[in-house]
Amino acid sequence: MFGSIWNFPDNIIEAMKIGSSIVLQNSFSKVEKVIVAGMGGSAIGGDVTGALIDNELDIPFIVIRGYQLPNWVDDRTLVICSSYSGDTEETLSAFDDAQSRNALICSIATGGTLVDKCLSSGCDVIN
Repeated sequence: MFGSIWNFPDNIIEAMKIGSSIVLQNSFSKVEKVIVAGMGGSAIGGDVTGALIDNELDIPFIVIRGYQLPNWVDDRTLVICSSYSGDTEETLSAFDDAQSRNALICSIATGGTLVDKCLSSGCDVIN
């Protein structure tokens, strides 16, 4: 545990390098709300991001740990589904919920059902 805490600053720097090299296929210019949907460690990135950008954003940014998204999700909401395995039940449910509401979706996963769903529906995947 101490090693994880000690290496955290280096991990943040590495994550920023990875993030700056990502090229997304879809445009997210009409986004008015952002949700990160994930469980456990896959949601922590959203928590850290939210804490870092809280005073910088003019739009809501929240992290959801569960099966359903808030009722206000619509086609101007970016839902970032985060699941290391790509098979987390709650995150897959949130993906389906976002898709049924025509939300903009981007996923972070290494494989699994989440990646398959994204690729078949034209959503961006970061892995």
